[in-house]
Amino acid sequence: MTEPPFLHLGALRDAEAFQRHLRELQISIPCDFELVAGDASPLAQPLRRGNITLGNRFAIHPMEGWDGTVDGRPTELTFRRWRRFGASGAKLIWGGEAVAVCHEGRANPNQLAIGPHAIADLSRLREALVEEHSRAVGSIADLMIGCS
Repeated sequence: MTEPPFLHLGALRDAEAFQRHLRELQISIPCDFELVAGDASPLAQPLRRGNITLGNRFAIHPMEGWDGTVDGRPTELTFRRWRRFGASGAKLIWGGEAVAVCHEGRANPNQLAIGPHAIADLSRLREALVEEHSRAVGSIADLMIGCS
């Protein structure tokens, strides 16, 4: 039996093994040897760029949902996902949902689509996310929600 052409990264159980593997490949990628969790974690620190401050470095990126209605509107499953985005504590929600600009342009038959209902639907999704974020984190300070 021959060796696989690559190493499964899951087989590397600690930072030292990862660094040893990188040295064998003559690759230099810095990493921390100690995992810092909680408020001291680098990912928990605010991110500041110009006049914009995010409360932490966690982000939610757009995803294409398969749980909208056939006419492109959100369902309770869509709202549940957005509430979970809020509860996650991520301070950058960039997009949250891939929304088609027309029904014919949807990637799947249950993807959200722009239409006369879109402003109200997206507003309700945003409200659900903000309410859950406030409940989970205690504040909506330094939370940014955008669309791409």
